Amino acid sequence: MQRQKHNLDKTGVGLLSGLLLPPVIFIVVYLVRDDSMKFSEYINGMWQVHALLKVSSLCVFANLAVFWGFLKLKFEKAARGVLGATLLYAFVVLISKAF
Repeated sequence: MQRQKHNLDKTGVGLLSGLLLPPVIFIVVYLVRDDSMKFSEYINGMWQVHALLKVSSLCVFANLAVFWGFLKLKFEKAARGVLGATLLYAFVVLISKAF
């Protein structure tokens, strides 16, 4: 007996969620802060102390929860998309550290 396909079990859905979740978490962390600093000042300050890449990398950890959620729902194609997005972020971090 074949399993019924679900609309969310697509690689594109996983890729999109894996690419969008880390920036959303980064923005939420910015908004939760008790500071009246503008977003551009926040980014520049983090860039100057070499923390922007590190914090961005930590935001990618949220993809792990989405990945496991898709696997739990047996959405293997969507989980593959999240994994692809995570590898893409890892590649960007690797290139950024090289230069």
